[in-house]
Amino acid sequence: MNTELIVDLRSPRFDEDKYGYIEELRSQSFFARTPESAVVFFNQEDVAEVFRCKDFRFTFNLIDETRSPYLAKAIQHELLNMHGPQHERLSRLLKQALRDRIIEGMRENITKIVDDLVTAFPQNGEVEFCEHFADPLPARVLGPMFGVPYDRVQGFNEWIKIGGRKVDALQSGVGIDEVEQANRSIHTYLRTLLAERRDAPGDDLFSELIQAEIDGDKMSEDELVYLSGELASAGVDTTRTQLPLILNALLAFPDQMAKLRADPGLALRTVDEGMRYAPLPWALPHAATRDFTYKGIAFNEGDLAFALVPAANRDPAAVADPQSFDISRDRTRHFAFGYGLHACPGSQLARMEMSIALEALTTRFSEISLAAEPDWEPGLKGRTLRSLHLKVQKSG
Repeated sequence: MNTELIVDLRSPRFDEDKYGYIEELRSQSFFARTPESAVVFFNQEDVAEVFRCKDFRFTFNLIDETRSPYLAKAIQHELLNMHGPQHERLSRLLKQALRDRIIEGMRENITKIVDDLVTAFPQNGEVEFCEHFADPLPARVLGPMFGVPYDRVQGFNEWIKIGGRKVDALQSGVGIDEVEQANRSIHTYLRTLLAERRDAPGDDLFSELIQAEIDGDKMSEDELVYLSGELASAGVDTTRTQLPLILNALLAFPDQMAKLRADPGLALRTVDEGMRYAPLPWALPHAATRDFTYKGIAFNEGDLAFALVPAANRDPAAVADPQSFDISRDRTRHFAFGYGLHACPGSQLARMEMSIALEALTTRFSEISLAAEPDWEPGLKGRTLRSLHLKVQKSG
């Protein structure tokens, strides 16, 4: 067993040169251990094995459930935290509700929302992209998709922004009351919406979830509320935080921006390459479900294994020239949407949403450039943008 390679996932070295440090680690071994002895996997083969959830299961690490039993209960009811028959049952019902027509039917609406947001940009000036585009876009898309009336979308979005921090709040205790109240507001609103939709189903995802049935089995009220809250939170937060990372990568590689301008049909490939090159997820914890040995590493039941997503996405054994950002690259496997049993069920919608946004931005503007250096969230440099100030000039 390799016990010499130790890595602290909170090390400032990841802020200073994340990928250089990752390659330094990878050159020494296919895994490392944290100071607490958890295993960290770097390569696609091993990360995929963890994500398959046969010998591992996803776990929320270092949370203190006593800080908020309400938030702890919400997390326990999330699909991400389920495994086995319970996960399989809800996944089947969700897939029945999340039909292609629901997703494809959103294309026209997304295009209009994107057009409205772009139109509000200055003709020639500066704009903060996160606040004025990436933040409102997913809420305006997902609100109506869930049947939330347009006049309630902004309030729903604020609850999701705050309520989505429940894992961090349970880990640190910071903002725990505010986060709990936001989640209570989301769940209360969804229960009210549920009562309305039971008697008068609409053409929306929430109505589809209510009606989804397999062999007489339907979701309970709690399952509907918690699952819908999870989907809304994941859908909003993923696009809100991932889209600025992709645009920032384009701005860092002007040749790729020019390539997309010349061929807007590359927008979907740009999303896929952007999520490979600059993924939002970091190190995702899983716990061993039994005692076993994997590639000479002995795991006891409950031992932690972290899947380091940025490392796996740039595994040179799986991706040609992995450090290059190339939007014409054939679609390559990445783990930004998860993988296996816990692959994101809304990935098709998120890809569509971000590709429509990128196509509009590169066709409606003759210039998009940085007005200031990217502003990263403290302690998350290169991982999450707090703001992205742009200079823009509209075409024509």
